[in-house]
Amino acid sequence: MNSRWERCILQKGDDTERFIRDFFGEDQRRLLLIGGAGFDPRATRVAEMLSPVLGDRLHALLLREERPDPDASLVGKAEKNIEVIATLISATTVRPIQIFAQDEAVIGGREAVNVLKLYDLRPFTDVAVDASALSRGVVFPIVRFLLQSVGKGINVHLLVSDDPGTDIDISAIAWDQPGYVHGFKGDSESANNPDAAKLWLPQLVIGERTSLERIHAFIEPHDVCPIVPFPTQDPKAPDRLIEHFADQLQAWAVDPRNVIYAHESNPLDLYRAIIRIGDARREIFAGTIGSKIVLSPVGSKVLSLGALMAAVERDFPVVYAEAVAYKMTAPTVCRSDFPILHLWLQGQAYEEQAESPNETT
Repeated sequence: MNSRWERCILQKGDDTERFIRDFFGEDQRRLLLIGGAGFDPRATRVAEMLSPVLGDRLHALLLREERPDPDASLVGKAEKNIEVIATLISATTVRPIQIFAQDEAVIGGREAVNVLKLYDLRPFTDVAVDASALSRGVVFPIVRFLLQSVGKGINVHLLVSDDPGTDIDISAIAWDQPGYVHGFKGDSESANNPDAAKLWLPQLVIGERTSLERIHAFIEPHDVCPIVPFPTQDPKAPDRLIEHFADQLQAWAVDPRNVIYAHESNPLDLYRAIIRIGDARREIFAGTIGSKIVLSPVGSKVLSLGALMAAVERDFPVVYAEAVAYKMTAPTVCRSDFPILHLWLQGQAYEEQAESPNETT
């Protein structure tokens, strides 16, 4: 099968900055930036890049994720980030969203989508989601909603700070009841093919061992293909991951040949790997019990975007354990030299590709 983003436009670092200057520098561009209003030190980076180029043609919608009993120091950091963004973007709107309902059900993704449903997108030529300071349970649903609902002619962009060090420094205290990300159940609860061969693709992350064990028990997969980042900034990181999860890999009966290695800084690498696996299993199990693939992107934000794209395209279920709280293991400050990664997901570029199929992007 053809893949939707086989020729996806991906830029990073200087190329992203050049794209922002050239593309968003056009007078007719009006951009809505959707980002996080949280404590993450990466929350202001994209706004700092966009504001000088767009000026009053830039609007911001900040989603403030509210969780029970937040750490006071992190709340203070969030307030400072909001102040910085509001200074950079005069047309800034902050919308709080509850991540948990009173009965402890996870509702953050649904709440975020409901906010967007009430926001008028018609004045904008472009909508950009900055995933740097948003949780996966929020990013995944809003990206899917935008791809399905924006009108023709509105470009959808996805931006993230490629900063694996901060991903490590910020650790989540996971809820002990895993579940599906809002909008990403796929056919997991369908009566069709209840005996289908179920393959779980978890992203291995140090510190998430207990969470992944709970997710494994929730899914009950027949096979497991763990995702390990490689190449990485730290060449020893993959070996440490394999060693850290040695007991789990043995308990899950993981064949070493089934480990998926995906480039730490290129989400398209993981996206294409997942699509290839899905296509191969569809052929193998055609006419028999069938196949189901379940994703659990709990690691770096950059890699998780590759899983997001694959899940959107092939309607793969996504299972995770929502964070009830966060803690910072170090006084992290997002360095200005970390590159911003840009994915152009939908809009003008792909309409032009359809008109010129031989053009290379």
